[in-house]
This record gives sequence, structure tokens and C-alpha cells, in this order.
Amino acid sequence: MIIIDGVTESGGKFRPSAWAEMLIEGVGLAHFGADHKIHYLPLIEPANINGNAAIIMDESLEELRPEAFAEIMRFAAENRLQVRHEEGDISDRHKEKNAAHRRARPAQRRHS
Repeated sequence: MIIIDGVTESGGKFRPSAWAEMLIEGVGLAHFGADHKIHYLPLIEPANINGNAAIIMDESLEELRPEAFAEIMRFAAENRLQVRHEEGDISDRHKEKNAAHRRARPAQRRHS
């Protein structure tokens, strides 16, 4: 997976803080659902890493949506954002997040 951090190569925080959501929406990888919430394609998501906005995307996005992928990578290069590759894919991250969320929720007691 590819992670684009909202930190410049010189270490500065990239602004505005909503750049990740705006970029993903701007390249057509998000839509409003019937629930009036923004839904992102399963291969990309905005994130917050160490207090900074970020984009996490699966490398397969390059084949499936090449124009959007190229625009995101161009944006990152043009703004000198830190880009790194990590093992795994975004679906693994979703599984980990869901498991952590389940562990964090206290068990609810049933009343008889």
C-alpha cells in the first residue's frame, strides 16, 4: 500500500488539514451515499497519522483508476509530500481497524 503523509519533505505540516479528503473527492474516488455521508472507494481512504492528514491507497488503484492515481501522485510530488510504501493492502488495514474498534467497545450487559 502507498501512504502519502501530510508532511513535506522538509518536515512541515501540509495545509489545509482537509487536503486528503478534498483530493480524494476531487479525483472522483468518493461519493455521497443515501445516508448523506461521504463514502470512499475501498482502495483509498483519508487517514490521520501522528496528527497529520494522510492518504492511504492500494497500489492496484494505479491499474483500476490510472488517471486518479496519477493525479494523486502528481499532487504529492508537486507539494513535496512524504510518500512511502508499506507491505499489505488497504483491506488488511480495514480488518485491523475493525478488530481494534471491537476490542475498544465495552461489552454490553443484557438485562433480563
